[in-house]
Amino acid sequence: MDSHGLLSALLARVDETRAQIGEAWPYHADPETGQWETVDDGDWCGGHWVECLRIAGRLEGRPELIEEARDRTERLRPKLEKDDQFRGHRFYYSAARLHAETGDARLRTLALAAAYAVRSMAIPQNGAMPIGHEVQVKSTTLASRRIVAVDNVHPNLRLDFWAGPETGDPVFEEGAKRMLDLTIRDFIRADGSTVEFLEYHETEDRILRHFTLLGVHDDSCWSRGQAWAIAGFLRGWQEYGETRYRDAARRLWGYWEGRVGNAVPPWDFDDPEGPRDTSAAAIVVEQLARMAVSDPNTEARAFTRHLAPMIEGLAEHVRPTGRLVDGCFNRPRRFADRSELIWGTAYLLMALSYLEEGEVPC
Repeated sequence: MDSHGLLSALLARVDETRAQIGEAWPYHADPETGQWETVDDGDWCGGHWVECLRIAGRLEGRPELIEEARDRTERLRPKLEKDDQFRGHRFYYSAARLHAETGDARLRTLALAAAYAVRSMAIPQNGAMPIGHEVQVKSTTLASRRIVAVDNVHPNLRLDFWAGPETGDPVFEEGAKRMLDLTIRDFIRADGSTVEFLEYHETEDRILRHFTLLGVHDDSCWSRGQAWAIAGFLRGWQEYGETRYRDAARRLWGYWEGRVGNAVPPWDFDDPEGPRDTSAAAIVVEQLARMAVSDPNTEARAFTRHLAPMIEGLAEHVRPTGRLVDGCFNRPRRFADRSELIWGTAYLLMALSYLEEGEVPC
């Protein structure tokens, strides 16, 4: 299936999903039947479904889907008050992108409110962006203002990257750089792999422990965390032009490539025979597609040359009905560990839409 056929199949799956879920939110789907397990409030990835609706509405010329995306964004509004790292994803992929689509000033205000709220979460002594007291992920139970995940160079910084140019307020660039630099210092191992979680001292810039919830063991490398880090550092390099972020991305990618090349990785690199995680590959592909259309310079091509073969690798896991299967949500808990995952679909759909239109919305 070529990229255009893949995009068409994913768009058809958006319609199929809408018909199936009603007012609920898609979460993960059975790989054989395509039946969605849903949540009432979008959980951590409600913004990803909003973005699927926006893309389908734009590419298919269906304004009713843009309005549906807007209505869904309003349903997410109460989560603005939650002390949750995923406000970055939730409101970037809904309010910020819909503002870029529609010019609605109310959506800009909502996205900026979320941006300042997320930025205020930073740990004072080192600038680390924590998971938050009210972090919402149905498959795990962990919440703290002192615990930081390798993921946090992605969800926590989405709104920084958008709000900095949008407002001119230097707090966003300064804050994002502090988090990126701390991640280089504390999360990236000598071999280019990453730690999943660190807990910091309450008042000192000191690590109390490192651990995993989603990996094989505390010293393994959970592939989706590695994917968030690769995408986060590549975006940081795009935004700020700092070569240390390019170099960090190169180290992280070197570890990934040395184990799986351009193929879909296992859920943890220490379990090479275990389930794959297509959502991890899709996260990287989305950022590579962003770079390919918005920053096609010579240095970027060292990364974007992997885009086409990675899309081909993901296409092998897409059913003719447009279902991207073999996503691994939470292997230790055996929770949706071989499933269709809404964010995996969203990131692949984003990537293909960028390539189709030759631009990134914001």
